[in-house]
Amino acid sequence: MTTLLLTGIRLQHEQADTRHDLLVENGVITHIETAGVVNPQALPGISDSDEQQLASTTGEPDIITIQTNGLLVLPGFTDLYGRLREPGFSRKGTLASETAAALAGGFTTVLCAPDTQPAIDTPATVELIRQRAADAPGARVIPMAALTVGLDGKQLSELATLKAVGCLAAGQADRPIDNANVLYSAMQYAASVDLPLIMTAHDSQLAANGCAHAGAMATRLGLPGIPVAAESVALARLIELCRETGCRLHISRVSSARAVGMIERAKQDGLLVTADVGIGHLYFTDAQLAGFDSRYHSAVPFRSANDRQALRDGIRRGIIDAICSDHAPHDADASLAPFPDTESGLAVYDHFLPLWLALKPLLELSDEQHLNVVTRHPNAILCDELAPGAILKVGQRADIILIDPDAELTDLSVAATDGTTQGAACAGHGVSAGCNTPLIGIRNLNQCTDEAIPLTGRVHMAIVGGELRRSDY
Repeated sequence: MTTLLLTGIRLQHEQADTRHDLLVENGVITHIETAGVVNPQALPGISDSDEQQLASTTGEPDIITIQTNGLLVLPGFTDLYGRLREPGFSRKGTLASETAAALAGGFTTVLCAPDTQPAIDTPATVELIRQRAADAPGARVIPMAALTVGLDGKQLSELATLKAVGCLAAGQADRPIDNANVLYSAMQYAASVDLPLIMTAHDSQLAANGCAHAGAMATRLGLPGIPVAAESVALARLIELCRETGCRLHISRVSSARAVGMIERAKQDGLLVTADVGIGHLYFTDAQLAGFDSRYHSAVPFRSANDRQALRDGIRRGIIDAICSDHAPHDADASLAPFPDTESGLAVYDHFLPLWLALKPLLELSDEQHLNVVTRHPNAILCDELAPGAILKVGQRADIILIDPDAELTDLSVAATDGTTQGAACAGHGVSAGCNTPLIGIRNLNQCTDEAIPLTGRVHMAIVGGELRRSDY
């Protein structure tokens, strides 16, 4: 495996003018030293001094030296919920396009949601995903096992077998299990094989055909609502069955203040309960639905400003452990219908890094808090002990991103040639194949929300397991 020497990097916990060198050998970080201490001339091989020369290098050099010019180096992020669409929905995105987009968002590892076609309920599907992901020059992919066959909520999948072939968690995506006996058995089975369950709290009967938070905005627009009770009732059942079975329960994509309070009490009771929130829910509310803007149609609805504040407080206080992307790319046709009939979900990867960077000053997070929610905590939930934590250390697997946190958005801000912004991603101005994002052309969130939050930041390069991935996303 190629040895990589990164020179002149910045570390987040060091002073801004301090520079370091970082050496990666055999996929592991072996040195982090003050700049100039690691001498590339003392190492066998060749040295490339810039990225353009690196891009033109042929063959497999023994050593590649990359001058970073002060780029900030961070541990790669881990996404606990991303839809990569393949197999089955390649018109919306492919493993190649979406893993590359994940890297552009800072993720070196993505837990792939099981709602593919076919669902991830057999070793054959797991192997298909692994093979296609291996051919894609993007983030590492970990399949999430479908908890029930076909996600139909009736027959349990062979969780032990799926874990043995590489699934580190199981879940139902947005498909609930209405039968309490099936859910109870599933949680018992998961506990017996020590497989974490990643579950969305969603009562299908209370939610019915809802497409928006059941509040004043939905009433004004005449949209069928999804009440907070649809989350809290389902969450209460999940917590009680977790108490009974002792399984590891991760609540995916929390959306309400009431749910945050319930999760806090479950943790106080000593239950093995963790939670995450989609990054969009830390910024958007149901107010964004004004004008029937389908780009904000989310399967887990954006709720009130009070709920948004509770989610932010949950991150700040550590009640919510992690932030996921909740990435759901769609093609342009998915929005060509009245709001209730459009397909839910937002393409997030292209803007995840700027949104994440903005959280630190907004929530007054420490460096460690800021990184833990996308590194250490999601890794601990998956029990992936080799993955990096909040601070890069010698001996860790080399999952690294190099970013310029102050870079202005460029390609993502370019409007389509017809003068619209909706077609920009589809015209090639985003890495993801998804067209369904409200943030194309947005440099400050005051252009679409009630808060003035500048969006900056760009991933220049990523290293996944010691392998250099493409730069200049």
